[in-house]
Amino acid sequence: MFDTVTDEKDLLTEYGREQAESLGKNWKDVHIDVLRSSTLQRAHDTALQIAKHNHNATLEVKADSIYVERKQGQAVIDALKAWNPERASDLYTGLSRYESGITRRVYRPPGGGESPNDVALRAKGSLFILLHQYGKEQDEPPREFVDKTVIDSPNILPEGIPHVVVVSHNIFLSELYDSMFSWGSKHRMTTCDYRNAEW
Repeated sequence: MFDTVTDEKDLLTEYGREQAESLGKNWKDVHIDVLRSSTLQRAHDTALQIAKHNHNATLEVKADSIYVERKQGQAVIDALKAWNPERASDLYTGLSRYESGITRRVYRPPGGGESPNDVALRAKGSLFILLHQYGKEQDEPPREFVDKTVIDSPNILPEGIPHVVVVSHNIFLSELYDSMFSWGSKHRMTTCDYRNAEW
């Protein structure tokens, strides 16, 4: 199920537009078979820049709400609208600003917010969908990836394996990565922290 892009106040800044265009130009020669994005405007605009500059002229962006960022909850939104960022932070994390610690994986901000576990389940669900649609069975790991701890180029991709690009947001992508990395085991909180236009 694909959704239309939301027009929330979630637009790229001028600097964000420059970052998205730069990413698109840097990825012009990257082989991409499938390009998915969050329905939030900033992610969708970034994906459009990737498609615009890519050598594959038929590449299309399909937006889906499954890739959106962790939902904050109405209480957090209301606190931000009231210019109370400390209260918003307390509600979002489930921790007082005087406490140190990590958000409990089951904590949901009031008013419809998502817990880290909720985002992880959504991320894992998105992975199952992509694997079902585009996954290829392999008898053994691709030799290009054996003994690699870091892939330093998006162009390192074995022949015959579809290259799926997902343009999303920090927490969603972190939970997606950690769900793959710790497959079958529990993780306390994501260890990733993706920056704008990072891959």
